[in-house]
Amino acid sequence: MFMTPNPKQPFLIINRVEISVTALRILVKLYQPLIGALALALYLSLNEDYYPQMILSDAHGLYSLQEQLDCDLKSLFNALHKLEAVGLVQTKLLDNKIMGQVLTFRLAEVPSSSEFFATTLLASLLKEKVGVTVFQKLSSDFAHENKQNKNTVTGLANAQDISASFMDVFSLPKAEAIDPSPEVKQAVRENQVDQNQQASINQQDSIDWDFMKQQFEIYQIPNSEIDKNREAIRGLMRTYGLAEQEFVDETLSCLHGEYQLNMPLIKRTIANTIHGTDTQQQNQKRTIQVNSTFNDKQFSKKEQEILQLAHEKTPAQFIYYLKNESHDFVDANEYQLLDNLYNQKGISADLLNILTYICLQSSPKLSYNLTNTILHDWLQHGVHSGEQALEYIAKRKQAKQKNKVSHYRNYNKKSVEKGTDWSRHQAKDETDVSVDDLKNFFKNFESENGMK
Repeated sequence: MFMTPNPKQPFLIINRVEISVTALRILVKLYQPLIGALALALYLSLNEDYYPQMILSDAHGLYSLQEQLDCDLKSLFNALHKLEAVGLVQTKLLDNKIMGQVLTFRLAEVPSSSEFFATTLLASLLKEKVGVTVFQKLSSDFAHENKQNKNTVTGLANAQDISASFMDVFSLPKAEAIDPSPEVKQAVRENQVDQNQQASINQQDSIDWDFMKQQFEIYQIPNSEIDKNREAIRGLMRTYGLAEQEFVDETLSCLHGEYQLNMPLIKRTIANTIHGTDTQQQNQKRTIQVNSTFNDKQFSKKEQEILQLAHEKTPAQFIYYLKNESHDFVDANEYQLLDNLYNQKGISADLLNILTYICLQSSPKLSYNLTNTILHDWLQHGVHSGEQALEYIAKRKQAKQKNKVSHYRNYNKKSVEKGTDWSRHQAKDETDVSVDDLKNFFKNFESENGMK
């Protein structure tokens, strides 16, 4: 994910999209729980700030967006990354000789509610955010509206189309109709305008599905099986960092002469046999060149190295690296736990890797209870990235140390009982007491105490 600390970083908005009342309702009701109010405001601001006549030299700095949204640069990029992830904004980095690097933002059309709910990752994340009850109500409300808006009249299915065709009404030479003249073709090219793409979640899908289908065809697995299990296959490849051929090789032992992919069995098999890609390279000790992105004074050198690895490696590769460093091995249950958190719960790779790192500091093995407890605590305190996790842990340690010191000081404050300094209290000798006074004193004392 791209991020820069420079508020003067120039940016350019490529296009504008039409946001209807229906699209705005979808943004507020379905997208806002996923991306947050700041990201939604950023999307609307980018759309309104588009100026068709703007040239590259007129590009504004990111500080202009900060002023509009009243936020810091880090929050701005966090909001932008969420928009990129759900497909509402596409960001590119343009190298220009005069301006240097310029960010370009292309906005995507808001999809319909039916297309939103058909995207299982979006629908699953919405359910996690708002809860089952609210999710079901949203789904029911939008489905009811879609059915109402579909103006269907019963009995039209068998109606015959008697509309006049173009050639029935207009006269055009057959040669021109079959093969348009060069002038017409030129006009077509001149008037081509890029259509705004509709938003779809950014999976960074670089998988060569055709190649994979060809490889599976050798083992008589039909293409429909790959298409049906595409999401599950993509999730496994992301978790374990597998290339197309590696995935095919790992699944061969699960085919057993059948003509379908048994995905639960494939998941278990890979979890038991895989150790991430480039195993031999991972076994070698290497010097980590720390990226300047993580070169922050608040992080130690060790933490900077861990952060860089957390951003570079998949969850499976990262835990294998840590276990290999401590001469340990990864259990299949640990791989399956990471796969569940990464692909089903949607936890980001860097946050999940830092979670793995922290858990292995206190336990030799990842467990459901430990990861679940720590992850819930992080999410409830607004921790959504590896950097935020390390910052949160550092603050907790400082607070704990402070309380420990305070308790130690209070414990060591001994209460000293002060005795009477009799040297300051000299006895008074009253030599002027007469014998008669003493007789009267004792006489009265005996009388008062019943001694007579």
